[in-house]
Amino acid sequence: MAIKNPEELNFYLDKTLSEETMQVLRSARKKNIPFFVTPYYASLLDVTGSGYDDKAIRSYILYSKELVETFGEIKAWEKEDEVEAGKANAAGWILPEGQNIHRRYPEVAILIPDSAGRSCGGLCASCQRMYDFQSQRLNFNLKELYPKESWPMKLKKLMVYFEEDTQLRDILTTGGDALMSRNATLRNLFDAIYKMALQKKKANENRPDGEKFAEIQRIRLGTRLPVYLPMRVDDELISILREFREKASKIGITQLIVQTHYQTPLEMTKESREAIKRIVSAGWIVTNQLVYNVAASRRGHTVALRKTLISNGVVPYYTFSVKGFHENYAVYVPIARSMQERTEEKFYGLLNGEEQKEFVEILRNHIPYIKEVNLFLQNKKRPFIATDRSVLNLPGIGKSMTFRLIGITNEGKRILCFDHDTTRRHSPVIKESGKIYITENKSILAYLKQLEDLGEDIKTYQSIWEYTEGMTEPKFKLYEYPEFPFHATEIVNHVKN
Repeated sequence: MAIKNPEELNFYLDKTLSEETMQVLRSARKKNIPFFVTPYYASLLDVTGSGYDDKAIRSYILYSKELVETFGEIKAWEKEDEVEAGKANAAGWILPEGQNIHRRYPEVAILIPDSAGRSCGGLCASCQRMYDFQSQRLNFNLKELYPKESWPMKLKKLMVYFEEDTQLRDILTTGGDALMSRNATLRNLFDAIYKMALQKKKANENRPDGEKFAEIQRIRLGTRLPVYLPMRVDDELISILREFREKASKIGITQLIVQTHYQTPLEMTKESREAIKRIVSAGWIVTNQLVYNVAASRRGHTVALRKTLISNGVVPYYTFSVKGFHENYAVYVPIARSMQERTEEKFYGLLNGEEQKEFVEILRNHIPYIKEVNLFLQNKKRPFIATDRSVLNLPGIGKSMTFRLIGITNEGKRILCFDHDTTRRHSPVIKESGKIYITENKSILAYLKQLEDLGEDIKTYQSIWEYTEGMTEPKFKLYEYPEFPFHATEIVNHVKN
């Protein structure tokens, strides 16, 4: 049930794609760039050209010539994703053999199962893991991705890594896409996580205070299927999510999150809204990561998205700046625009400390919580709630928006000096790493011309030139870890000496 080549897509869109676009897509196919779009998602496009603005959707399924030119030579932007057995990654972590665990920070690690979860409901044109699709560690050969006989044994070994780590308390299962895995695969994964978390908790009973390991508190599933294919959220999946929450909460796993990825309010259809309601009814909180590409960066777009998400039970988490390599030239937004949006638009939804606490209590104590969230919005007279942080994933040191302008190239591209996020813990390697210097792949003038081509009045963006430095925002209270009822060890293991 997927469109897998340009001709199919053009057929479903009443042959409305331009010849120029088709040539780019055909070139992409020749270079073996995966092409995968669900008919449901394609149906969200306006084929009349006069109905509504669907540019934010099109920018996700139509590849740019820069991406096609670069594919095959894409480098890993996040250097820590380059893993060699027995060697520390760029963030200093020593990981199990294979490509199943990715890690930047002490508390959290990404888990990528050997399953259909190594694929997605579609390949996003600005995918953060395009490097992995290029290497075919992630792909769309679904039958070949189904778990092999060796996977249960491998999963046990991976769980040992989490159990024996002194600091890990947060597992983000993603890919690809966590919900591309079959329900049986997800059930087995949850069973393995539960057993590991329980064993880690019991082992702490024999450790003195101050030497206890961090226990598992948060489980997340990274998925775009509520957007790409909301029908995937079926009765069996909801039953699995509910059953896991009920038993996991008894051993201290109290933060259960489905982390999805809406790009535009147009994606919140009747079907998608129903999928979110079902997930929330199972006792999980749904959060969102927006990729801040050109189409999504237009004035008011992110405000409208936050408003739509919050009112339907989805809590914004991150607003990601697109990585600045050449393959993302067409969709990259200069960091100054992120700072402008944060200062001039996002501030309308800010909450003070007490209001944040009240909002978090609603999310955690009501199943489902959607009605109460909307009452909160009315009572506080807020059009939306700005629960997200604007960040850029930096090579080696994780997410940050702490930067300053230090220079400009002859082409007008800004040279930025980034520092790490001081609001969170990092691996010990951060003490050795210096600042990160990035030359943006696009000048502000070129970006403004793109906006003008999209029909924007660029006079409303003129203050963008003033944003030359920034500081990473503090976390919203929802995303803070609970305090342990004991003193955990400060020793960090699984890290290079």
